[in-house]
Amino acid sequence: MLKSLATPVIWILVLLVLGLVLSRGRERTGRRRASWWAVLMGTLMLAALGLRPVGDLLAYSLESRYHPASQESLQGVDFVVVLGGGMYLSGGLRTENELQGRAYSRWYHGVQAFKDGGAELIAFCGGRPRENSESEANVMKAMAVGMGVAEGKILVETRSRTTQENAACLADLLPAGKARRIGLVTSAAHMLRAEKIFRKQLPGDTIIPVPVDYIYDPMVWELKSFIPSVWALEESTVALHEWLGIIWYALRYG
Repeated sequence: MLKSLATPVIWILVLLVLGLVLSRGRERTGRRRASWWAVLMGTLMLAALGLRPVGDLLAYSLESRYHPASQESLQGVDFVVVLGGGMYLSGGLRTENELQGRAYSRWYHGVQAFKDGGAELIAFCGGRPRENSESEANVMKAMAVGMGVAEGKILVETRSRTTQENAACLADLLPAGKARRIGLVTSAAHMLRAEKIFRKQLPGDTIIPVPVDYIYDPMVWELKSFIPSVWALEESTVALHEWLGIIWYALRYG
């Protein structure tokens, strides 16, 4: 529930609805002023977060901390861990479960990192979106097997639904060992939160960030960059969601 509310679209809707509610009833100067400010703030927030410069700035604040993993950093990695990012369930015109774009990028680059680094195992994390559905981890496993990864080298963690659960559940499944080197594959915008959680859950191991799925794009100064767009709003939403997640995890898990 909290995750669903941690999005700018909900904040904007709340402000606009509040403005409409306050505008009804008897005419009162204070009430009308509050109504006007609520609508104005909701409109300005929608316009600002829909601008490409704003979306890029928010994404850069997260992604600039992590550069793509080098070939050298992947050498000697014991395990590659790929975090789920959502999937579309079969139904309607879709005949099979499919990874969403963010999850597909993590899966693809995770498999490449596993092949390039020569790790012992690749672990896929992701539970069931619905009670009776297939887990995201098993969907990624099936795709990896289709790409030539030996089934015996794949570990699946199928219970988690959050980043915290990813790390906690996986810690119980990984083969025992000391000072293991673990390549952590997730979206660059998500890496700051994920890396902190995995370092806390696996304090004796070395966590090697493998950021993928970059959404920041160097700014091109042109007129359409200053016209609100759905793409820029999505970029802003992803970045703000991550910053809120970082704050929430810091308060809850320390």
